[in-house]
Amino acid sequence: MTRAQKHTLGWMILIGLAYFALFWLPNNLGAKDEHMLFLSSHDETVTYPYVVKMLTPGKDIHETRSNLLIYGDYHYGYPFYFISMLVLLPVRLIFGDQFTAHTQLNLLLLRQMVSVLPMILSIGLLVYLQTRLESRWRTLGLFVLMLSVQGFVRNNINWWHPDALTLLAIVLTFFFLVRDDLRFGINFYLAAAACGMAIAIKLAGFFFFLAIGSYLLAGILQKRITWQRAVLHGVLFIVTMMLVAILSNPFLFYKSARERMFQIQSEHSYIVTHGWQNIPNSKDVYKVGPATWIPTLTGWYAPLYYLAFLAVSLTASCLWGRQKLLNRLMLAWIAPYAVYLLFFVAIKPDHYWLPVMLPLFSTAFNLTLLPAIQSAEKSSRWRTAAAALTLLVVLLAGLQFTRSFSRDYPLYMRAVLQEVQ
Repeated sequence: MTRAQKHTLGWMILIGLAYFALFWLPNNLGAKDEHMLFLSSHDETVTYPYVVKMLTPGKDIHETRSNLLIYGDYHYGYPFYFISMLVLLPVRLIFGDQFTAHTQLNLLLLRQMVSVLPMILSIGLLVYLQTRLESRWRTLGLFVLMLSVQGFVRNNINWWHPDALTLLAIVLTFFFLVRDDLRFGINFYLAAAACGMAIAIKLAGFFFFLAIGSYLLAGILQKRITWQRAVLHGVLFIVTMMLVAILSNPFLFYKSARERMFQIQSEHSYIVTHGWQNIPNSKDVYKVGPATWIPTLTGWYAPLYYLAFLAVSLTASCLWGRQKLLNRLMLAWIAPYAVYLLFFVAIKPDHYWLPVMLPLFSTAFNLTLLPAIQSAEKSSRWRTAAAALTLLVVLLAGLQFTRSFSRDYPLYMRAVLQEVQ
């Protein structure tokens, strides 16, 4: 890493730390006690007691082990609860049995460490993969742009949830595959482990089937491996992925917990694809199709024209530029995930789109990184056209940042003022 890249990385770290601190205030509100948490949050009030249970010793070693491993809420995987438990472990050690009296501190730590921090790391890692820190203005501009997206900001406010951890596992899968660069070595299997963790937390890793298949096919077409070796590596990837997914969910070794998990996941899958049936006119409310998602996408992420621009940017980056492998992997990841959301998911939470939007927004400046744009050997007319395209990219990014900020500030202030009111 050059000196300039180190300076750029230093600026990213400073911005990331400031961003992390920014959410300390709203995340320290709304949970003075468990009753207030119940009134102010629907998801956190459900998941919080399970972490408390994991930190509560039983009457004997068997009950303690049961509390720790068979946590009970199988909507989300064990890594989410285990990491959350580790975050609260210092509070438990300091205050002993009275740690449950510090609900506000506990929720602050959970929100900051399990949601905000992994989100910053995911965005930072994607920015690094796209820019390699080679241009300070592109790197920092992209970093700030992504941090400002309203859907990402909302995930950081009063939202202790497994989504950010899942995103980090997804981005790490990209990271290790790019590092492997069709060599099919240790990084390929580290990608399998990261993919397995994405499955373990929220089943998202299963959507890597097209990306991994394409990666193996690229190895064959570029004569890096034979068909036989591709099959072997594919099988070993699946084995590694599933071993990580299973071993990181130790409750699966208990029959009753395993059966309960399958039941919960089956019920949840039905709700996701059909909606809640106790809602009046549910067939009309829970429609599927691209048009039904427009209010969510434009309300929480970007206008359709900017989403279309990002799609063009991603497609172009798959054909030209130094990060073709990364962008092809992201396209192969986004395609099946987006199809699933658009055509099969009936309920419309904005956070369902985080695994699609995070990689997509990372391509915002990619058109300025294409070789034809950066070349200094072209004619003056070509350089003028390249400068115009760069200006357009910056202008669109500026408009998107302004739009996001105009929505982020009221969102932030509502969270800050909610407890006062």
